[in-house]
Order: sequence, then C-alpha cells, then structure tokens
Amino acid sequence: MGAKEEARGEVDRGGAGDADLLEALRLYREMLRIRLFEERLFGLLSKGLVGGTTHLCVGQEAVPVGVSACLAREDLVTSTHRGHGHLLAKGGRADLLLAEIAGRVSGYCKGKGGSQHVAVPEIGHMGSNGITGGGLPIAAGLALAQKLKGTGRCVVAYLGDGAAATGNFHESLNLAALWSLPIVFVLENNLYAMSTPVGEFAACDSFVDWASRYKGMRAELVDGNDVLAVRAVAGPLLERARRGEGPALCECLTYRQSGHSKSDARVYRTREEEAAWKERDPLVVLARETGLGAEERERVQAEVEAEIEEAVRFAMDAEKGGLEVALSDLQIPKVQGKLFVREGGERLSMTEALRRVLAEEMERDPAVLLIGEDIGVYGGAFGVTRGLLERFGPERIRETPISESSFVGLSVGASVGGLRPVAELMFGDFVACCMDSLVNHAAKLHYMYAGKVRVPFTLRMPVGRRNGYGATHSQSLEAWFTHVPGLQVLFPSRVEDAVGLLRTAIRSDVPVLFLEHKLLYPEMGNWPGADFVVPFGSARIDREGEDLTLLTYGLPLALCRKAAELLEGRGFSVEIVDLRSLAPLDRKTCLASIQKTGRVVFVQETTVLGGVCDRVLGDLLEEAFPFLLAPPRRVGGEHCPMPSGPSLEEAIMPSAQKILRACLPLLTEY
Repeated sequence: MGAKEEARGEVDRGGAGDADLLEALRLYREMLRIRLFEERLFGLLSKGLVGGTTHLCVGQEAVPVGVSACLAREDLVTSTHRGHGHLLAKGGRADLLLAEIAGRVSGYCKGKGGSQHVAVPEIGHMGSNGITGGGLPIAAGLALAQKLKGTGRCVVAYLGDGAAATGNFHESLNLAALWSLPIVFVLENNLYAMSTPVGEFAACDSFVDWASRYKGMRAELVDGNDVLAVRAVAGPLLERARRGEGPALCECLTYRQSGHSKSDARVYRTREEEAAWKERDPLVVLARETGLGAEERERVQAEVEAEIEEAVRFAMDAEKGGLEVALSDLQIPKVQGKLFVREGGERLSMTEALRRVLAEEMERDPAVLLIGEDIGVYGGAFGVTRGLLERFGPERIRETPISESSFVGLSVGASVGGLRPVAELMFGDFVACCMDSLVNHAAKLHYMYAGKVRVPFTLRMPVGRRNGYGATHSQSLEAWFTHVPGLQVLFPSRVEDAVGLLRTAIRSDVPVLFLEHKLLYPEMGNWPGADFVVPFGSARIDREGEDLTLLTYGLPLALCRKAAELLEGRGFSVEIVDLRSLAPLDRKTCLASIQKTGRVVFVQETTVLGGVCDRVLGDLLEEAFPFLLAPPRRVGGEHCPMPSGPSLEEAIMPSAQKILRACLPLLTEY
C-alpha cells in the first residue's frame, strides 16, 4: 500500500472473524489456483510453448476471489486484458482457459480469443477485453438489459487504474448513475498503468473521490490484498445493485507482482518496493488472518498443482486450428419477412417511412429500444423519432448525454444482453467519437468469442451534405467501415429500400450501420407493406441498359438517372445498379451488369480516394477485367474537407454533367 493511502487511513481491512476454517481454505484454494495457473503459464511463455502476449495478475488474486464469493452463477462479469483471474474465480476451467491461450480448438473460444478475449456466457463471464476501458460501456449495456428484463442479476465490470483515466470510465459511470443501473465497477488499483504511476496520470486523491461525485453512485475503498476485506465490502454493494438502488465503485488497492506483460523488466519500480508488497501477498495475508496451518496449505497446494499440471497436458496435447476455424463464426443469418413490394402503397416521405418501421418493430418485439441524443421530445435532429416517446415511453426511448462513445458501447452491451437497441447519432460525423465501440467491439465480439454471443445492434447515422453544414457535419464516412470484417453497412437511396433494409437491420443478429442521407429525408416513395425486408448483400437494378453500367448508392442515384437520360438522348443505353448494401456487397449483380455492358463508372458523393468505389472496383476487377471494353472510371466529390459556403459545397460535389463527361469517352473512344 502506498504512503498516501496509509496516511488517509480509509482502507477497510475487513476482519478474519467472519470466516471459518473451511471457508478460509476455499478462498485460499481459489487464490492459489489463479497464482499457480499464472506462474505455470509464464513458464510456458518463457519456453516458447505458448505464443502471443499475456498479462498476469500475480499478486492481485484477492480481488476476483473476494468479489466472486458474493456472486451467483447467473450474475455477469466483464473483464480486462489482465483477466485470467476473473474467469477462474467466476468458475472457469483451467484446462479450457489454457487451451484457449495456447491457440487450441478445444479452448473456450477455439483459440480465436487467446489471452485477452475470452467469454464463457454459461457461467456469466461475458468477455475479457484487450482495450483499456473498452469493456466499461459494454458492461453498462449488460446492466441496462438486466434492468429492463427484470432478471434480478447484477453486473461486475472489472477495470484497472489506467482505465479510470479514459473517457469511457466517466461516461459509463455517468450513464450508470443516471439510469440507476445494477452494476458494480471493481477497480483494481495496482498503482501503475503499465509503467506510469497513478499519481502521474490521475488528478485525484483516490478513484473513490471521482466516483462519489456521481449522484446515486456508492463508492468504497478497500485493501485489495485482503480477500476477506474485499468480500466484506463487495457483498453489500452487489446486494444494493440487485435491489435496484444504484451502481457502485469498489476501488481495491493491490499490487501486480509480475510485469505488465511477458516482456516487461519492471525498470520503473524498485526491488525494495516489490519486496515490501510481497509481505502483503494475498495468500500470506489470508493465512495469517485466519490461522491456516502449514498442513492445510500444503494439502491444498498439492491438489491445485495436480489440477494445473493436468490443464497443461490437456492444452499442449490439444489440436491447433487451421483456416476452417479461422474463418468460422462469420456467417450472416437471414431474417424472416416478405421480399415483395405491395403495389400502389401509401405515399410517404423517407422520414415518415423510417419512423413507421421503428414503431412497427418496437410493437413487434419488446426487446427493441431506441437510444440516442435528443430523440425524445425533440424527435431527433431530423425528426425521425418524433412522437415515439409519447407512444413508447422513456424506458424504450432512451435519451442520452452527448457521449457517443459510451452510449454506442452501451448499446453493444445491451445487445449482447438480449436487447435489440437501435442507436442514433445526431450526425454521422460523430461516429469518429465511438470508433472503439464499433470497430473493436461490435464488429469482433461474435467472432472473437467463437459465436458465444450475438450482437443484434443497429446504428442509424444521418450523413452527407446539406447546404452549408460544413466540414464536421457533412461527411459520409461509410468507406471506413466497409473494410471492417463483422460490420454490415447499408445505405438506401429510396423509401422502399430504406423500409426493407432498416427492418432487416433491426431483426438481424449482427451489428449494422444504417446510413441516411440528409437530403433524402423529404424524398417521397411508396410504402412497400408491413413485414417487407430487403436482404443484406442485395443490389437492385434501377434501370436496364446495354452500353455502360453506373454503380452508385445514396443521393447520387438521382444524378445517375439524369445522366442516363442525357446519354439516352445521344443514343446510348445505360444501366444503373443501386448497391443499397455496401457490406456485404452483391458481387453477383454487379459483375453480371459489367459483363453485359463492358463499361463501368462508379458514382459516389464523397471523395473517391480510398472510397467505397475503390473497394468495390478492386473487388470486382479480377473477374470483370476480361469483359471490360474500356477502363473503369470514378466520379465523386473533390478530395477536400466540406466547405461551409453552399456555393463552395455545390462546386466540389458530383453532378449529372460530371457523370456525363466521365461516361462519354468510354462510349465514344473504346
């Protein structure tokens, strides 16, 4: 314990009198099990028998064992990159965990998660996480799911001291406090964020001081090397959370005896400091406080050593995976619905159609809820959710603070917890604030955890220009996400497709980014009927043609139609393919059109450099090349930030005339 904490005199040390010998032995055994597992793993790493990186928790065993002593099997935990102890304390098997770390198919996640990314939902372990602070909003989302479903379960979110300096920490605690979520944040303060001492990155006397500022948040400081003290403090906090009385933070002062990772020589701290902390080793503390004798401890030692050796044999003898395992858990399940459009349907705008789909899906499935900024009384930045708060109430129309990272991450966690959240960003540009939640978590959880969790999550994003909104409110960043395995990216161009694609997104069990161009909200179209769906990876032939193919999506569809009419006036027949689904891509329809016409021009609003056009044409070119009569061309916005002046905005955008000028040489010179 540091001098500062000793001086404050606020560390609850618990007491030995409330544990009989059998309970003390059980707690000792659980801590020793983690200790010997970590030490044996380090030996395997040192000999090169296990690859990858790993982060050991030697010296911190009292925290997960003390907390887990207060948990039911049904309670949930989220973990960190230093998470082996969390899993073992929650009831995990040493053999399956070691096989996972060793990259074996018989491991918990087929070897795809490794040391940092393991989930065992059947015992309530909802996943460890390799991003510092990345799991905190996910844990808050899991807690929201427990609250709305009335399960009576609580969630424990483990984190290290380094995570307390992240925005996710404060945003997640804020949401947990605002919504009185059944969650306890267990902060393992081992005094160093990798190599940086706590005092050099945290402007607080303790993290309890920070947490206690959130209304309704209970915060306690405890000696994290005393398993009895941890249990004594964690138990009431967890019971309070289960009763619906609000979240808590439990800061556990402890010490990591090993390095940050296997290559850490610990040059940032003295050996005298390490020796002083070893005198407060959790195993030594428990034995001393409860009077555990040498005979009892030796018997437990022998039992645990036998278990760990058997785990090593199991893991080292297990089969390694290959390409088939590496490419598993990537399937996109189909959703149920009608694939045909009702003729002569009611005329309505894109805004009205999206609102109706949201309302119908919320009526159909109580697991669907909306999350976002100003989506209640205000009705969303562009009015799509107007009137839904009055219809469904604040529990299902959840207005959030302006904290995109946390509420998107929370939505991901809520989806893992069994809900179907539809989150809305006020502007698509703000997606840059929540890239971690989308790219590192939403896209990867199902895969990393070998299909053990589902992520039925939809993120709606208004995108594109709108008469002077400027560089930070006019972007269309879909190209970023088409390169991310695990994310579905949809971009409708007309009302009928918006209806079918949004319904598919909400009903699917995968994460979906649903892009809505601002200038298309007033667009009128026919209501295609209840239950109408458009499958992922399904392009649509908007116009039949023979001489040239225009590939496009979103707002430029109207420009392509105008350009096609101009070319028809010159005697050329143009086919238009509306992609609708950018990821997955309908390669079959695109290739068939290019093979038929022999010429292709890709049209998009945003810059072509590294854009969707490059991704699609690069994907198609190998098969399409033998059929091409002319080189492919691209038409898009200029490669510059969006200017605010409307005339400047118009100048850099694609137009029907620019499309015409790109097409004519292909039709007349080849």
